[in-house]
Amino acid sequence: MNETLYIAGVRLRSFKIYYFSTDKLNLKRGDWVIVKTVQGIEAGIVVVPPFLIPPNFKPATPLKPIIRKANKEDLEKIKKYREEEKEAIEFVQEKANKLNLPMKVLACEIAFDYSKITFHFASEERVDFRELVKDLASHYKTRIELHQVGVRDEVKYLGALGICGREVCCHTFLPEFCSISVKMAKEQSLALNPLKISGVCGRLMCCLAYEYEVYQEIKASLPPKGSRVETSQGQGVIVDYHIPLRKVVVEFEEGRREFFSLEELKKIHFKEEDKKQDKIMEKIFRILEEDD
Repeated sequence: MNETLYIAGVRLRSFKIYYFSTDKLNLKRGDWVIVKTVQGIEAGIVVVPPFLIPPNFKPATPLKPIIRKANKEDLEKIKKYREEEKEAIEFVQEKANKLNLPMKVLACEIAFDYSKITFHFASEERVDFRELVKDLASHYKTRIELHQVGVRDEVKYLGALGICGREVCCHTFLPEFCSISVKMAKEQSLALNPLKISGVCGRLMCCLAYEYEVYQEIKASLPPKGSRVETSQGQGVIVDYHIPLRKVVVEFEEGRREFFSLEELKKIHFKEEDKKQDKIMEKIFRILEEDD
């Protein structure tokens, strides 16, 4: 059997899953493995056990191999590097302070083959860290890389409690950031109060995207606002939606409002061009509102 027919999902440093080819079918979830990546040799944890590649499977990058399952020496090396990374963060921060560099060192990653050490830092301005890199390269005797990250990544590395009372998603399970816009909050009828829809990082909360597509799908299946409908309680006009219940809000002549599902509506009076116009306006609104 061709070994490239089997692949396994491995999590390296982030929550993102990368796929590698393997002929080691005895790997199970939670096993440490040594893999070959475009950046060199790395260690990771198996999160998707080996499976046969489906015909329509298209990996984001060319598949690299799993070299071996981590042995005792590998595990000791991983543990040693993790401890050294914590010490390195403090060491680099002290060096940066002595050089008067306005930077906060957030994380350190020592490559499994010690081919390089990467430091991630946050700063409100551009930092000339050339002198710092020289000092670190001389001290660690390997290639040094410094990556400046934004405010969202800063919270991802440090962790914090969100306004929901739970630890922020980016620090616990979110594999990568996606584009968030005010449109997502409007679509879900949330209060457009910056204090209520912004996360600890000061940007729009990532969770605004979780149910956004569902709200869009349900709204697309409901009659446009302004449509006149006939119900068991008489004629009225659709003035709003209750998306979680998949219902419309109907207002009657006396000002009374009631919830109705589509099945409870006896007849809907609207023109096809009204629906088209509603979709056109929705598209224009989306273009104007989207903001990374």
